[in-house]
Amino acid sequence: MNITVKLPRNNETKKIQIENGSKGEDVLKKINLKPDTTIIICDNHPIPIDEEIKDGQELTILQVSSRG
Repeated sequence: MNITVKLPRNNETKKIQIENGSKGEDVLKKINLKPDTTIIICDNHPIPIDEEIKDGQELTILQVSSRG
């Protein structure tokens, strides 16, 4: 499956291939991001990391951090 991943923090857009049945967490691993530092957005709504990703979807990955 092919999806598009937008990374606003880096002003970057990537087209990546994932396996059928991949979930948000698998996408994050593929682009070397940790689930606890990101929010996955699909169709202008946040999605859980265990949601299955569909072919052709466009995801926006927001990297969040706290300087506590």
